[in-house]
This record gives sequence, C-alpha cells and structure tokens, in this order.
Amino acid sequence: KDLGRLLHVNVMGYDYTGYGCCSSSSSSGPSVTATCSDVAAVLDALESIHGIKRRDVVLYGQSVGSGPTVWLASQRPGVAGVVLHSPILSGVRVFNPNLKYWPSWADIYPNHLLIKKVDVPLLVLHGTADEVIHVSAGRRLAELAPAAVAPLLAEGFDHQNVEASPEYLPRLRDFLQQLQQQQQPPAHR
Repeated sequence: KDLGRLLHVNVMGYDYTGYGCCSSSSSSGPSVTATCSDVAAVLDALESIHGIKRRDVVLYGQSVGSGPTVWLASQRPGVAGVVLHSPILSGVRVFNPNLKYWPSWADIYPNHLLIKKVDVPLLVLHGTADEVIHVSAGRRLAELAPAAVAPLLAEGFDHQNVEASPEYLPRLRDFLQQLQQQQQPPAHR
C-alpha cells in the first residue's frame, strides 16, 4: 500500500504457492513450476479481469522472487518495464557467486540466461552490504540485460533494508517517469 501511495501507482501483490498465505497442508508446496505459473496467473488476471494493458505493467521481483519475474518478462514480452530488488543471478549462484559452470537443468531461476530476452527497461536495486545475495549478482544482471538503466547500488544497505536508502524512492520514481515518457506519442508540431 505504502509504495503505491508514495509512487502514485496501483500495486498488485501476490503470494507464491507454498509460501506465505499460500502455504498450507493442502498446497503442493513451493516449486519453480508453481511460482512461474502463479506469476503468469497474476499477469493474466490484470489483463483479463482488471482490464490493464500489458504495456502499463511494471514487474517487480525481490530476492528469490526475481526468478519468476525474470522468467515472466522473458516469456511474456510487452510489459512496460522490470524492477529487480536484490535479485539472484541464479539459484545455485546464491550459494557460490563465482561459479562458472553448472548444468542448466540443475539450476533454478537461471536469471543470468533469461535476462538476455528481457528487452524492456530494467532497473536493478541492490545493497552493497547484502549478506544474502552478493551485490555482484545485481550488478551482473544489469550488465546482461539489453535495456537496463543504471542500477541503484545502495552503499552500505543490505538484503533487508534497500528500501530504506534515501535513493530508493527517488530512483524508482525516476524510472517510472522514464517509462511513462517512453509510452507517450510524440507531440505534433
């Protein structure tokens, strides 16, 4: 609610199967397939139920949630933009950021591979003191994304408090304004 109010945007929040409100004895538990299916269902609902055009949607994925977000942006083109908050480079690379080779079939959320298909403006927000996902992951995704804007690497902020950086809201606001300006038709002279 607060982010939507502060940025003057509508926010659609959701949980993944097996997490948060969606975790119960009757759920199948968390899985890559379920999280990707869940995030696709949210985009479908925005379009079909709420009448939101895909070009007006900005995807926002945080931490492990960056995996389904990058997957969705790579599979369903046409969103306005993507924000990745403390993103993972890939599931395996959270545990070993310097890993060079790993069989792709054994890695979850291979953002480093899928990001190359995300051709819309992309903003990475990452704390330089992130103790969970090294800042090099966010930096590398920003390098690999074809339409990335300059990332916010919040000096001294960690995995749990990037949004407390004084640069966080202004950077997000600027990014959203850039997206809006890109969508406006050129003025006639």
